[in-house]
Amino acid sequence: MRRLVVNKRKILIFIFLSAFLIRFVFIILFPLSAPDSLDYDKMALHIANGLGFSANLNRAPLYPTFLATIYFIFGHSFLVVRIIQAILGAIICIFVYFIGEEIFKNRRAAALGTGAAVIYPSLIASNSYILTETLATFLLTIAVILLMKALKGKKKQDWVAGGIFLGLSTLCRPVTLLFPLFLLLGLLLFFRKRLENFIFVLIFSLTVAGTILPWTIRNYLVFKEFIPVATGGGFNLWVGSYFPWDGDYNWRDLSDKENLVKGLSQIDADKKFFREGIKNIKNNPGAYSLLCLKKLGRFWLQIPGGKRVLEGKNLQKAFIFTFHYILLFFFLLGLYLCLKEKRKEVFISLLMIFYFTFIHSLLFAIPRYRIPIMPLVLAIAGGGLNGIINWRRNR
Repeated sequence: MRRLVVNKRKILIFIFLSAFLIRFVFIILFPLSAPDSLDYDKMALHIANGLGFSANLNRAPLYPTFLATIYFIFGHSFLVVRIIQAILGAIICIFVYFIGEEIFKNRRAAALGTGAAVIYPSLIASNSYILTETLATFLLTIAVILLMKALKGKKKQDWVAGGIFLGLSTLCRPVTLLFPLFLLLGLLLFFRKRLENFIFVLIFSLTVAGTILPWTIRNYLVFKEFIPVATGGGFNLWVGSYFPWDGDYNWRDLSDKENLVKGLSQIDADKKFFREGIKNIKNNPGAYSLLCLKKLGRFWLQIPGGKRVLEGKNLQKAFIFTFHYILLFFFLLGLYLCLKEKRKEVFISLLMIFYFTFIHSLLFAIPRYRIPIMPLVLAIAGGGLNGIINWRRNR
């Protein structure tokens, strides 16, 4: 037993060091930037300089606070931010190992999924951007691990811990705001002891709400509006239902967006976007359904940065696309094996993957938005690859 513990410790150290080294080299060679980074940087400097949170409601508060903390300690350095994000990225790879081992009860399956996570291009590249993806992925993956533990052990403290981390993830990216409802529906549909599960999810939901509540109160006191985390939901609905843009963000020409809400405040603009989005759906429900299918394909079958960052780099794009599609195949195979073998441990990961897919297909879907759930996908893909290896050995 002691030897197994020592060997596992060595495996985890190797995972961390190899993942960090790859990410460190990448951020040194390719310090990437995006237009959204400017907003986060300005907000972080506002906080770090003691001026409090800005009035920009389009951004959730946790990532600017994360940046502000780094700036306060180390100074205004994107390099330090990238290094810390590379550390978080390496730890995420260790989390993939934990998830894979818990689902498949097999170290090789866990190691294969983790190996994919170590070299998965989008997880590496996201550490170089001054964007929310790395921190959101880190927090969401912890929440999933804690929920897996809670579902297995039925202990209140695990549900509370999971709620705290999902709340923090929501304060980083508000997309997970409705996940407790999906969790409740999933447990009621697929698990027994419904009353017990209802109580546990209630505890979990209250913890999520309690984690984001101070920020919600702050928003109400400052803006006199109920805004749980940030604005932007209305805009995402409008973009995802706007047929002239094919449900995608037309970054080359934003005049339609600007003309629609010209002269309105952020809050009023988001409300108008929401009303117009609902109107788009009501006027063309069939076309909107087809658009959702397109967005589904965009979410899973495209790659982050494929339009801008990798424009003209056909060889790199071909490699990343091929790698991604192979992993999707192994994910589907791993999912099939989980369902065939009735592995209940996959439930939380699968529900989170479904939740992200469903929400983004209804709203606004770009490949970058799937990054937070990719560790879960890769953990399951490791089981699929392991299944192929076992099949070949048993032939």
